[in-house]
Amino acid sequence: MEQKHESDLTSKEKRQLEFQKLKSMTFRQKIEYLWTYYKIWLVVLLAVIMVGSIIVTMVQNAMKVELLSIAIVDADMNAQEQIDRMTDDLLDYIGTGDKYETITMDASAGSGDDYTDVTKRMVLLASGTVDLFICNEETYEEYDEQGGFRDWSEILGDDYGQYEQYMTNGVLDLSKSEKWQEYGITFYEPVYAGALAASEKDENLKAFAEFFFE
Repeated sequence: MEQKHESDLTSKEKRQLEFQKLKSMTFRQKIEYLWTYYKIWLVVLLAVIMVGSIIVTMVQNAMKVELLSIAIVDADMNAQEQIDRMTDDLLDYIGTGDKYETITMDASAGSGDDYTDVTKRMVLLASGTVDLFICNEETYEEYDEQGGFRDWSEILGDDYGQYEQYMTNGVLDLSKSEKWQEYGITFYEPVYAGALAASEKDENLKAFAEFFFE
């Protein structure tokens, strides 16, 4: 019987031959063989997977609704579990149950005068994305002098009177909240909650105050 050349084989016969070749190879040989003869398709497949992943991530991010973005200065280094619990509790209180709603917490900033702390605070305050800045009195006053914060009377409106007892120098003081103390995230007093000048999420800021003081 005349032996066929590989060029004379049908597509089905070529696939069977490829399979037989692969079957007789070691694992390393199989990898080298696939890379040698099919690397362009492997690269294309990898590119498609990466692009698909990026698109999915972009769509998910576009669908997210950030209810509040909160920065906490001088948070206890071992308080990540408490921060996560508070974030979940606050989201349950403020949110509507929509799976795309989020509350962002950044507890990486410190109140120190070194380059890292100063830069981190400046980035948070200048980003325009942070709604609440939780910090000690000295840090608050430093940025309040630069017009960094809104007045709580403007945010709370007619309800300001019922929160006045929880204010220190006109600023919402979380150290007067039993709920805040229970989370054990900071250990200084007072604990100022300053609403950033760029924030326009008045309803959610009011809900934040309600969560801790009602």
